Amino acid sequence: MPGQPARTVTSPPSVPAPVPLDIAACLAALSRGGKSLMSAEHWADGVDRLLAEIGPATGASRVWVFQLLELQPDAVIQDYVFEWAPSDRYRQLNQRRFRFFSSSLEDPVYRRLVEERQAGKCHDVCVPTMSPGPFRANLESQAIRSMATVPIFVNGFWWGTLGIDDCERAVSWEGPGLDLLEAAGQLIAAALYRYQLTHRSRQIELFHKVADCGVWEVSLRNGRIWCSQGLKQVLGYPETYPRVPLRRLFARLHPEDRATLWSRLRRLRSGAEPAQFRLDVRLRLADSSWIWHEIIAEMQCNELGHPVAVAGLLLDISRRKRDEEQALAASQLDALTGALNRRGMAQHLEAVAPARLPRHLILLDIDYFKQVNDTHGHLVGDALLQLLVQRIRHELRPADGLVRLGGEEFAILLGDIQDDQALALAERLRRQVAETPFRVAMSADAPPLMVAMTISLGVARRCDDRPDALEQMMAQADRALYAAKRTGRNCTLADGLDA
Repeated sequence: MPGQPARTVTSPPSVPAPVPLDIAACLAALSRGGKSLMSAEHWADGVDRLLAEIGPATGASRVWVFQLLELQPDAVIQDYVFEWAPSDRYRQLNQRRFRFFSSSLEDPVYRRLVEERQAGKCHDVCVPTMSPGPFRANLESQAIRSMATVPIFVNGFWWGTLGIDDCERAVSWEGPGLDLLEAAGQLIAAALYRYQLTHRSRQIELFHKVADCGVWEVSLRNGRIWCSQGLKQVLGYPETYPRVPLRRLFARLHPEDRATLWSRLRRLRSGAEPAQFRLDVRLRLADSSWIWHEIIAEMQCNELGHPVAVAGLLLDISRRKRDEEQALAASQLDALTGALNRRGMAQHLEAVAPARLPRHLILLDIDYFKQVNDTHGHLVGDALLQLLVQRIRHELRPADGLVRLGGEEFAILLGDIQDDQALALAERLRRQVAETPFRVAMSADAPPLMVAMTISLGVARRCDDRPDALEQMMAQADRALYAAKRTGRNCTLADGLDA
């Protein structure tokens, strides 16, 4: 926002008389107009009321506002958006020539006026004392004898111009007249800024509801953070909470994610990180639960390219994370039995087993399973595989891994257990299968089918921590299982264990 605007008098040395103003009446009009402007339902209605107060208090012929639409190299495109006039004689808002009109910058006097408005300067113009030229001719075509203008700046940019035309008096508006106009212009700028901010906040809150995300911005100058109202609510702060401390917000992040985010932000500010990044983090909300969110951050720079803020979105991705976890779990499980598949076995070894390797491994295979399928059909065979997995799981610890290697062959990964305990478990599993037939429900009308099965098992122990130790265990257990099959099935044998 420019500082105190300078005043430029475009008249020659002969100085016109100052405009006669009732200062008390002008202040009262400004006060009433300001209240109307701040209380109006829409800012544009408030501007109309403000101009209607200023006009009579100054005795002006017109009070108007031009909005800047486009500033071209050789012309200015503006629109006549507000006007107060005491009678139709002075009214110009309804004239077509003032709708989206273009003013040429070929006239050096007018070009200088536009440049000074861009710089925040006010103008006091007395037409009869002006030098001849296009600008004076244009004012005379509107029957203007004196004029005062102030630029309106919103968010640091020249938004438009507030002006007073007097078609009866060739006076100077320097002093109280321009002071009054400047104050009115600042009130209009404040109302417009408030409207833009409120409108933007409504859009942000609607965006928050639709997209289930919050909007935030962190100033790099002072570390202050701005949050949308919806984000404040998610974090457990009242909507009217003035400031959300940055450190308090970071304290809600999971410690691991907090360190990662700090690192990414430092890299972003130093230029080592691209201007935008995305990061999945766990955030503790008002209900003290950890919820997955995605942070989308982007560096904001000023006109010189210097970083001034980091802004972005905070999206709730808990549903996506649940879907990802479910998809990952499904990819690690055998679709028929729910036992681990080979991919699940690798994940189990990383997450549970010490040194990523089990201490013991049991391989088991259903005896004569092809005959079961041939006799009862594959649907019964599938049901038997499911029932077998359920029965085996009842004998295993939570940390043990049950893997379907393929067909009717399974592996059991055992952690900290002794040789005799591993053999006892394998033998217990064998008896559980052999001694109790499986009950297969056929249909609601038909009685269940009772199917007897047996299994053969091979047990092996890890002897060292070499990279191929698991493959060696699999080979040992497979040899023991093959030997159990040759021995007559329905038995447990070990390879490399102390019997």
